[in-house]
Amino acid sequence: MEAEDQEPIDDPPKKRSMKLLWLFLVLAVLGVGAYAATQSSFLSVETVTVKGVENRVTEEEVLEAANISKGTSMIGLDLAKIDEGITSLSWVSEVTVERKWPRTILITLKEREPSVIAVTPSGRKFLLDRSGVVLEQIEENDASLPVIRVDDIGVLGTQISGITPLLRAAEEVTPDLGVWILALAPTGGGVRAELVGGVVAELGIGTDFRDEMRSLATVLTRVQLSCIEVIDVSIHQNPVITRTQGKC
Repeated sequence: MEAEDQEPIDDPPKKRSMKLLWLFLVLAVLGVGAYAATQSSFLSVETVTVKGVENRVTEEEVLEAANISKGTSMIGLDLAKIDEGITSLSWVSEVTVERKWPRTILITLKEREPSVIAVTPSGRKFLLDRSGVVLEQIEENDASLPVIRVDDIGVLGTQISGITPLLRAAEEVTPDLGVWILALAPTGGGVRAELVGGVVAELGIGTDFRDEMRSLATVLTRVQLSCIEVIDVSIHQNPVITRTQGKC
């Protein structure tokens, strides 16, 4: 009979049982080893290092939000949960949490920068970053930051929706314009700048408002506000000035 016609001979039952026993023992050893590794003090957290803290967040606040106890298993740490806890701090924009073996956790964060002051109808004032995230309530204005008017403020750390035009206009307020502009406000036609002396400047609906602000700056160097009610630079190539009634 040719070899190809021969049927394979099965392992005897005793041999198969030994193979299964050895497989079980190997899996058991691996399981015990993995459990021991997670419980070993050699692989537990000993140090938590925080980098990126500058002016707005303290290391103590970050550690409290991270909620990492010394002695916790390095392997069992939920990094996503730690990330979520730290980014709940209103001043934190980005965070990276890393295991540095064998026993250190490294937290690297980036703080948000205040971009504008938002004022509600009731007069409350808040710092926002350039994306509209509410950072902190304040009592006094920061003269270096432009002011925008908003209908309402949410919880600290949340983003105000629907104010993108105001934020983009605020980015284009240069220091020389800042002494003229008291606040930026939304209107049905886009954005309006409230100027000193009760004058308003209509900026329209712009993309970045750079040209509109340049046009406004040019007008302000050439006219006396005491004679003006409205400066319309929504068509920046052709600003229109509405003067007060009567003689100036």
